Amino acid sequence: MKSDRIPPSRRRSARGLTITEVLVILALLAVLLAMGVPMFQRVGCNAMRDVSRANLAALGQAHTMYAGDWNGRQYTMVPDTLGYNNGNFPVWEPLNGCVPQVLLGTDAQGVDHFMGTECAGPDVRLKPKWLKPIDLAGRTAAGSHRLSNARMVNEYVNGRFYDERFYAPDDPLLGEDARAVIDGGGDFEDLRGGIVLSTYSYSPAAMYDPRVFGFGGSGVVYNSPDTSASLQGFGYRSPSVSQCVHPSLKTRLMEMWTIELAPDDCNQFVPEECVPYQWNQVYRSRPLTAFFDGSVRITTPREFRQADSRRPLFEATLWMKTTTFGSSGVGGAQSADFLVHTSAHFLTTFGIAGRDTVAY
Repeated sequence: MKSDRIPPSRRRSARGLTITEVLVILALLAVLLAMGVPMFQRVGCNAMRDVSRANLAALGQAHTMYAGDWNGRQYTMVPDTLGYNNGNFPVWEPLNGCVPQVLLGTDAQGVDHFMGTECAGPDVRLKPKWLKPIDLAGRTAAGSHRLSNARMVNEYVNGRFYDERFYAPDDPLLGEDARAVIDGGGDFEDLRGGIVLSTYSYSPAAMYDPRVFGFGGSGVVYNSPDTSASLQGFGYRSPSVSQCVHPSLKTRLMEMWTIELAPDDCNQFVPEECVPYQWNQVYRSRPLTAFFDGSVRITTPREFRQADSRRPLFEATLWMKTTTFGSSGVGGAQSADFLVHTSAHFLTTFGIAGRDTVAY
């Protein structure tokens, strides 16, 4: 008959953990949490990144469909001939009529909300500088490159300004009121903090005639869409997709805000309000980017800087440092560190005909 006793070599100790051992385990857990939670908060989970990647792919397709309906052209909110009158709406409109209002969306009460100029009437948001691709005169990132969720484009998505496809799930500007409209299926509402623009910035350089950014000239010279005689008043004419020479290297849409590894919630160099760092203001940022060939991948300021140094000998820099923004580029003066220094995507040399990076 077999013994019911466990042989000595297989005995297990019945004693519990000592107080010291418990304290050591708790201390280790605290260290792991201290390391893991901030990283989760800064980087976000992979599921969020996958959603943002899918959003960019869908928006790239929406812009392709828009171009298909508009003779291959990129979307624009300004008339082609605005440059005839130095980009001045009050001068252009008496001669040509009011610039068409831009429909943002319709609220739950059935009221339409527009953006336009003073010519359009008192019920319109008077934001003429937002109608141009980027505010070259004011040297700010304001412009219609941030408004690709207006009706003229969102009708190719789900017909809503506040559609989830226009926002990364971890966008730092998505407050509770904006999320309520998105989750509730609404189109547009006036929110306490104003309009929440799309997470994804369209390339403003790709919205101008490529000659504005030096394409086709004898030298790589910036030509103001407002004053350059060589443009014959057509600097604001949006180009066609067919003019994209490097579709796998020219950015189309990019996450505007530094979603990953932001140094702080607010940009300390913008004291008048709390705004997050944009993608090119933090060297460690890793924005998702959609290219004109339909591909979507992570890019970095490091890549764009290295691309500039790897360009063929005697070839122009990949982004122009001679525009109204100067050598600091778009938001360069508000960068978290001096290593960033790139305005790829924003100020691409040759515009849509140029490239923001090189083969990798």
